[in-house]
Amino acid sequence: MRYLIVSDLHGNWPALEAILKEARGYDQVLFLGDAVGYYPDADRVVSWLRSVDARGVMGNHDIWLLEIGSMQIDGPVLEILAWQAQRLAPENREYLSKLPWTLEVEGALMVHGSPLDPLAYLEEIEQARDVFNRTKQRWVFHGHTHLAGVYLSLEARSEVRGEAVGAAQRAYAGDAGPRNNWVRYQRYAHGGELILAPKARTIINPGSTGQPRDGVPGAAYAIWDSEEDSVEFFRVKYNLEHVLTRLHHENFPMWLYERLVLGK
Repeated sequence: MRYLIVSDLHGNWPALEAILKEARGYDQVLFLGDAVGYYPDADRVVSWLRSVDARGVMGNHDIWLLEIGSMQIDGPVLEILAWQAQRLAPENREYLSKLPWTLEVEGALMVHGSPLDPLAYLEEIEQARDVFNRTKQRWVFHGHTHLAGVYLSLEARSEVRGEAVGAAQRAYAGDAGPRNNWVRYQRYAHGGELILAPKARTIINPGSTGQPRDGVPGAAYAIWDSEEDSVEFFRVKYNLEHVLTRLHHENFPMWLYERLVLGK
């Protein structure tokens, strides 16, 4: 099957809408957490996830929104979540409340943060090595860092096509060291494709749909083809003025727009 994978949408409907206009040929939607937070259209984003029967996992902003009534509201992040919670439709709240912390799809593990802690940031080589050593899945998909990229445990030869090597150039790696000891990272902020060798393993972050932080503006998503053992990364440009208009209308802080302009 071919899966559309989105993560960290954060209530940014214009970003999600841009993806829906571009992405083609997928069979199911997978969602890696954080539908809500930051931008004004959380209810609309969750409505879409629910309408397409997206299979997903809980993110930190999702659980914070669900528990906002018992939290001390301090700072703009929680203030926005409290605002969104008041406007979230009951059926969308129910959808969020039923999200699991982890999910397996065709043998792949889905989680928001790390398989070892769903709320932890997975952003270092040593953390990735620990995950490889303590999990069994060949494919792990996660979000949370808002950085599009891949960790590879190079137990067998894998073909990597990404920004560091160019779309046409191929980099092969194998015989690189002891089993699960040699781990590398490949950045995919500008898109690219990973084709995973049969005995290799990978931890994949598609990047953030709603608020990228890898220095490349746009809406990030990925297409995973489970039959071809491949993942393609995409970054869609869209009119950020549409987000700015929504921020002005709802009196949201302008730094949210600035982050989108800078992509970080």
